[in-house]
Amino acid sequence: HMPNAKSLPFPELLNCGRMLPASELSARFSALVAADQQLIFSCGSGVTACILALAADLAGYENLTVYDGSWSEWGAVEKYPVVN
Repeated sequence: HMPNAKSLPFPELLNCGRMLPASELSARFSALVAADQQLIFSCGSGVTACILALAADLAGYENLTVYDGSWSEWGAVEKYPVVN
């Protein structure tokens, strides 16, 4: 994975296919990162990262970026660091 990456599978932010309430989303994110931290979302291709970014926005996080190249781009460049 990418250096400093944290894992938060998007199904953990849903209940019966709907986004959890903002307070619960905030609790999920605050367990991983500080509220004032810049968050860069990625996944395999960038699509799922958008769900996570939306959830973070609903939770009140403001410094959000989606890396739309995600792992498919990062993993293809040999000089980019990878953490196992």
